Amino acid sequence: MTKLRICAALAAGALAVAGCSKDRGEETTAQLRRAASVERAPGYLPRARWKVVRAVYGDREYASLWLDGDRLNGRGRDLVEALCRAAAHGLRPGQYDLPGLLKDLESLKDDGATAEELARLDLRLTSLFVDFGADLLAGQVDPRVVDSGWYIKERRAQVDSTLRVAARAEAFEAMLAPLLPGQPEYAQLVRGLASYRALAARGGWPAVPAGGALRPGATGPRVAALRARLAASGDLDATQSTGDAYDAALKAAVAHFQARHGLKADSVATPATLAAANVPVERRIQQLELNLERIRWLPKAFGDRHILVNIPDFALRAYDGGEEVLNMRVVVGKQYESATPIFADTMSYVVFRPYWNVPAGIVREEIVPKMRENTQWIAANNYELVDPKNDSLVIDPGTIDWEGVDTATFDYRVRQKPGPTNSLGKVKFMFPNQFDIYLHDTPSKSLFSRTERDFSHGCIRVEHPDRLARYVFSGAGGMSEAEIREAMSGEESRTVTVKNRLPVYIVYLTAFARGGALHFREDIYGADRRALARLRPTRRDAVASTCEAIRTLVGD
Repeated sequence: MTKLRICAALAAGALAVAGCSKDRGEETTAQLRRAASVERAPGYLPRARWKVVRAVYGDREYASLWLDGDRLNGRGRDLVEALCRAAAHGLRPGQYDLPGLLKDLESLKDDGATAEELARLDLRLTSLFVDFGADLLAGQVDPRVVDSGWYIKERRAQVDSTLRVAARAEAFEAMLAPLLPGQPEYAQLVRGLASYRALAARGGWPAVPAGGALRPGATGPRVAALRARLAASGDLDATQSTGDAYDAALKAAVAHFQARHGLKADSVATPATLAAANVPVERRIQQLELNLERIRWLPKAFGDRHILVNIPDFALRAYDGGEEVLNMRVVVGKQYESATPIFADTMSYVVFRPYWNVPAGIVREEIVPKMRENTQWIAANNYELVDPKNDSLVIDPGTIDWEGVDTATFDYRVRQKPGPTNSLGKVKFMFPNQFDIYLHDTPSKSLFSRTERDFSHGCIRVEHPDRLARYVFSGAGGMSEAEIREAMSGEESRTVTVKNRLPVYIVYLTAFARGGALHFREDIYGADRRALARLRPTRRDAVASTCEAIRTLVGD
């Protein structure tokens, strides 16, 4: 197939080319003006974003965006290549109408193209740019379609205006820049995805044969297989991949691998470690693609100061000036029973020595049965019964016929008083939301030593509440460290406003980048499994064939 040569006079010399391009360019502009003045999208273009396509041309006074006269300009060639390489971002290029683009390009014969054909091609490319740009801005799918538990407001409201601004840039790289997620780890995941795809093309990594745990000092073929496996993923220096001894180098590599996969980094290749090692590279590629999409669902920027809780990582990280300044382990909601939702809100106040208002479900299912067994249980465990209409009215539990209580209609509230056994510990951090979820201290410190920490009723228990309080109140107008200590050790409950309000993001990422390394976590809520079941795979062989034909037409 010949390379695209649209202007019949192209070979006749510079003057002929210039004249042809100028005349055809004016005719193409007229065609674009005519097409973009119609409210209904042409039949060969999707209707979804026709409004923004029209606006893009209106901003340019209907001049062609992707053509210089009769042929693709640099922006046009870069767009074609970006569409064909959309999989590099974890997007599915099969979702774009590349066959339609190929058909438009093939219709432009060597003996010349009409202005109408040129306008059609330019409109097609703008429509593809809008689709591609919208996917980079807010994801290729609506998060609510693949994950019913995702409540973070996506960026779809700003997509059209951002695309219009981006289309005004001269160079394609400058057009693309405002569309990409702002989180630094996005680019790291893109590089990681390319690395894992290259590894898959080489055959992936070898499996470690089944068997018991492998420990430092062990030898044998399973140790040799483990060395080869960790060398393939870069956890072990490739020059040390041979041999069958569990030596110091392998010990360090196993610990590194365990840390990347959220496992206890004890350098013992436990069954859990070997199970993670034997996950195929293709499955890790799917994880990377899915979590790139999840990052696109998030706000473009989180703000200089913010708190981020990643549920599968069981970790909280706090940032200041864009840099991580605090991290700690957390306990999140139980799988299936009381999963912590994925949402964002703003921390506005902190309660020291808090009461714990027991959720109605826990009162009905746990406390009422305890009171039927022992009417002194509430008082003995530092709880009190409160009138449902008056917080200040404490009810004597002895006045209630607990045997006759109908749990379906029981509306008395139960709260736990401040004290050493209070379920919220010494402090809770409030960012009011529809789920009644917050961060809080806990007297059950032993849970933080567990590798998997999904034990709560939905709220998030933090390992170091004192450090978190210092971070929250740092800066002008905040509490001093001494004031925080006093508030946490006082007898009375105290509420303090957070003057410099903090965004709090509760996210669900099972693949992410940290310290230049890729990390993977278990899909504790089954969200990956549900999302991957809903996302349609792309036939990559068909896309590759179409892109090869397009590149041949476009030429260098």
